[in-house]
Amino acid sequence: MGVSILVRVGGEVDCTTAGELAECLTQAVAAVIPPAPVVVDLSGVRFLGAQGIGVLLDHQDLCLRHGSALIVVANTAAVLRPLQALELMSVLGVRSSVLDALTPPEVPA
Repeated sequence: MGVSILVRVGGEVDCTTAGELAECLTQAVAAVIPPAPVVVDLSGVRFLGAQGIGVLLDHQDLCLRHGSALIVVANTAAVLRPLQALELMSVLGVRSSVLDALTPPEVPA
């Protein structure tokens, strides 16, 4: 299994910063070796707007096409509320910590 790529995001993810996030995630997807995931740590985000959510969904699709996965780390109301309202928690594989995101799921024996 390859090495996961971790992208840490802080501040506000809105129409003025979504392009920068998209650029970082595009580079991360290009660098990751499938099936390792791209982990997006949003624990430092104070606001997650619609364009930021769109960037996450677009890059999740990009990861899936490359044989990888996009895993979102979210543990604040600013990020969890919009993702829950749009029913995207399972779609984006939301985890509560980076450690949880980097720990592979246990395979039943």
